[in-house]
Amino acid sequence: MYGEIDLELFTHTILELNNSFQKLNDGNFDVKESLDSSYENLKSLYDSLNEILNADEINANEVELFCSYSLNMFPEYKSQLTNLKNLDDDLNESVINLIEIFDKLCEIAEDYFKNRKVML
Repeated sequence: MYGEIDLELFTHTILELNNSFQKLNDGNFDVKESLDSSYENLKSLYDSLNEILNADEINANEVELFCSYSLNMFPEYKSQLTNLKNLDDDLNESVINLIEIFDKLCEIAEDYFKNRKVML
């Protein structure tokens, strides 16, 4: 889907993240594979969003929805990950990767709204 955000991938990733958070809240730390998959998907979406925003024309409605979601939800996800304790090194690395991609997605969303002069 050139020039469009892969909303199916995004939806799948959010569902996977929510399942992982539920497991973590239940004390099940066997989520590394799921967190890594979510990271890869979000990284792909981030790269796609960068390409979209550098295009001559963009679908502002789609981009604004994605950016709004990023600014509203990813800080909460980041907070939940930051508060996790007693992680092994491998799981901690997965958590750090996710936090970094959440920060990047929020940054690109903030820049998008700043450049469009949209007040949040």
